[in-house]
Amino acid sequence: MATHPFPIVRHPPPGAGTPVLVSVPHYGTQPLPHITRDDYVEARFETFAYGFADTFASDLYGDLHEHGATVLATPFSRMFVDVNRRRDDFERHDGHVRSRRGVVRTHTMRDVAIFARPLGPADLEERLQTLYDPYYSALERLLTQLRETHGHAVLLDGHTGSPRRMKDHQVIIGTRHEATCAPQVTAAVATIFTRHGFEVHENVSGYTGGNIVATFGQPQARRVHAFQLEINSSLLTTTSREELIAHVSRGGIPAKAVENIARVRQCLREVLAALPSVLAATRDS
Repeated sequence: MATHPFPIVRHPPPGAGTPVLVSVPHYGTQPLPHITRDDYVEARFETFAYGFADTFASDLYGDLHEHGATVLATPFSRMFVDVNRRRDDFERHDGHVRSRRGVVRTHTMRDVAIFARPLGPADLEERLQTLYDPYYSALERLLTQLRETHGHAVLLDGHTGSPRRMKDHQVIIGTRHEATCAPQVTAAVATIFTRHGFEVHENVSGYTGGNIVATFGQPQARRVHAFQLEINSSLLTTTSREELIAHVSRGGIPAKAVENIARVRQCLREVLAALPSVLAATRDS
């Protein structure tokens, strides 16, 4: 199914690595290789592959390997496989897979079928084995390598969020209510974003951390801290909130708010520089 190496893994330059793994599960905007326009119920649904991706996630997180992090991402839209969901997060109806916001998307939130042919359980299982399982295997392998090298590791699960759901929240840090990450780590991240003028909130309902953070964030048992970082995508464009949602839903690429993107990127670089010493202090305390 995958014609290119999967998942995307980008390593820092030799000798420049930090104990930070940046996972970007909603990075991809591509459809699966075998999907064509004829596979959709309506031609306009072809734009959903881009619309369901995190807007401008690649601009924020894609090159963080150049600043010491290891970066992991998927090229495919979460419409086809959402690696930040539980593997069993779907329903069956009349022998077919049915999912509006699960590990795949077969229907819109208004329960309209997206694809002309229903997705069978065997086809879904093949897709999960090809795209979902390798992502989690890569997470496990990379975190183990970082922990063995540095004595500990931190997983930053990077996202940009829809303004329809995030509303006026600018930056949200999710740690499953401090279960997946030491508070000193999240405090350091919050301080950096606040210093650059962003409003930061923690563990807002609906943004407490997805399956990746919940699975791998085990500070005590495995010396792996994990937090989810959500940046409101309305900060990253020059269009209004309503225009952004309409534009993205049509598959359009909105105009970038260059200065704000640069501010967020600077915050992320400072986070990567600060986390190693924060982690070391947390381990020694």
